[in-house]
Amino acid sequence: MNFQISTNGAGVIPSRQASKELDCETAALLRAAIRPIFASAASWGNLTDILKDKGYRLVFRQGRLCITDRTTDARVCGLRFLGLEFRDLVNRLGRPIVVARGDGANGDILATRPTADQD
Repeated sequence: MNFQISTNGAGVIPSRQASKELDCETAALLRAAIRPIFASAASWGNLTDILKDKGYRLVFRQGRLCITDRTTDARVCGLRFLGLEFRDLVNRLGRPIVVARGDGANGDILATRPTADQD
């Protein structure tokens, strides 16, 4: 599936390439807004909650951890774009709770572990 991100009248960027197609100023602003969230997060649950409040989700797409838009599910950027390593996050926050979604090594990171009474 290939989602698209509107660029406010300047055309449409395929979401898989969105972070590669941003101009340098927009890319710097995105990094400046998102990186502190990762740096200050105390847990995966805390990180996912903060990103949710900002309109984003933390998911695996094709086996890579990335940020998507909560409304459109369009991929915004990956960890590499932010200058982050998944291994470093796991060392600091522990292993995330991931629920597989569809094919292609896709999954969603959950804020809390599901309980036995949840479907």
